[in-house]
Amino acid sequence: MLPVLALLGLADSGYLLWQHLAATSTFCPTGGCAAVTQGAYSEIRGIPLAAIGVAAYLLLVALSVMAVTLGSRRVLGVMLAIAGIGVAVSAWLVYLQVVVIESICFWCVLSAFTMTLIFALSLSALLTIRPPQWAELANPQQVTQSPTGVLRHPFRFPLMALGMIALLAAMLGGLFRLGWNWSSVPSTLPSVHGPLMISGFLGTLIALERTVAMGKWWPSVGPLCTGVGALILIAGIPGVAGPALMTLGSLALVVVFVHLVRGQPALFTFIMGLGALAWLAGNSLWLVGWPIFSVVSWWAAFLVLTIAGERLELSRFLPLARRHRLSFLAANGLFVAGLLLAVVAFDIGSRLSGLGLVAMSIWLLRHDMARQSVQKTGLHRFVALSLLSGYVWLAVAGLLMLSLGGVAAGLHHDAALHAMHEHGVLDGYDATLHAIFVGFVFSMIIGHAPIIFPSVLGISLPFRPAFYSHLALLHLSLVLRVVGDLAAWWPGRLGGGLLNAVAVLLFLGNMALSGAMGKRSVSLVDAER
Repeated sequence: MLPVLALLGLADSGYLLWQHLAATSTFCPTGGCAAVTQGAYSEIRGIPLAAIGVAAYLLLVALSVMAVTLGSRRVLGVMLAIAGIGVAVSAWLVYLQVVVIESICFWCVLSAFTMTLIFALSLSALLTIRPPQWAELANPQQVTQSPTGVLRHPFRFPLMALGMIALLAAMLGGLFRLGWNWSSVPSTLPSVHGPLMISGFLGTLIALERTVAMGKWWPSVGPLCTGVGALILIAGIPGVAGPALMTLGSLALVVVFVHLVRGQPALFTFIMGLGALAWLAGNSLWLVGWPIFSVVSWWAAFLVLTIAGERLELSRFLPLARRHRLSFLAANGLFVAGLLLAVVAFDIGSRLSGLGLVAMSIWLLRHDMARQSVQKTGLHRFVALSLLSGYVWLAVAGLLMLSLGGVAAGLHHDAALHAMHEHGVLDGYDATLHAIFVGFVFSMIIGHAPIIFPSVLGISLPFRPAFYSHLALLHLSLVLRVVGDLAAWWPGRLGGGLLNAVAVLLFLGNMALSGAMGKRSVSLVDAER
């Protein structure tokens, strides 16, 4: 991760240096690059600031490679010092752009973001990685058997943090769109609610989990791109930088699945790869200017196919007959066929996709291993109930699409419905989307979090009965919201949406509390030893 960031900063600084020396107008998403790179503050004693940046990033590239290969705390300390100076200089330059020059250079801001991430990653690694001799004493087997090229735990926390920032910003923007007129919500968030939730949060989370599962560091380029793209959208920086980075992140995930399919050509890897391809297609269409309601079906396909593929992968432990695998393939085929047909016949394609979702939910309810796990106790039952309830919401979304057609998928959707907060209007679009993204997807996240988070972050999340509180609140609030949408009952829609956000916050709080309790129990065990 650190070498990738350093190379990104080097390329950025090199481009800035070329802009300064060429003294010509170049591509600039924010429109103020020339005023900054060729102005009075672009040099110090005749030396271009961009040249100093190139030198700093060259040094960081060399040091980051040494840090990754040698695992040296001393090298990390040097990197931290250099990056700290870079962050201070970057903050001063950003201040000059905003207050003095009154022009924003996109490439300069990108360099500031990159340097800040290098500083944060270096600090995180320095604080959490113990000296080698301590690690060998604590767990010599783990040290000697640690595979090379793995993204270390300290470098995963910042990526996860980027996803969580995108989630919180997306919820604020979504509540404003829903009708909660809070003046404290930045005006940039409502219009990017969908991209932040899909690519900024869910895309980053899925790509990070896939990076850890592969045991390689290079796939982390994907979640890094989507995370930084989310920060750009939150900051309200104009231009295509945010969408372009998110598209690049989805492209990275496609490359990951090409690698996986070549190594393990199975039905489940193909389905998940198809989901990544749908994400790339949706982001590409959004990048070239398609409205969000026209591409959200592609984003939904990314999540639905990814989750379906993962559940099929786990079902290989069950005795599935060939006809069951064929029916799974048929359900996914109906869904994808409807997605493609919707490009030319939106209404018919949406209904066909809805039929595919219903078939998929029936298959999952019938063949998923959650049916056996629900008979157990503790975490196993909680996970199973989370998954089964999510499959029910997937069926609800499919039935809505099947009955409402294009209306449920965004046809004739009026964005002013959210901006003007109209009352007495049936909103099948909102009901369908949130049945998928909240009811189905978040049920999967809630169910898998006590298992995935520990493997990704290296923490312990012991099961607590309090986990049922956020699961129950999520479903009850979603029922209220969907009823409000379909019955044109504004208070139910408004209240249900707010409680959706409360349920997500309660989920995060319960995970944090469980993590704290798990850390405390480990500390007590170590103390007793």
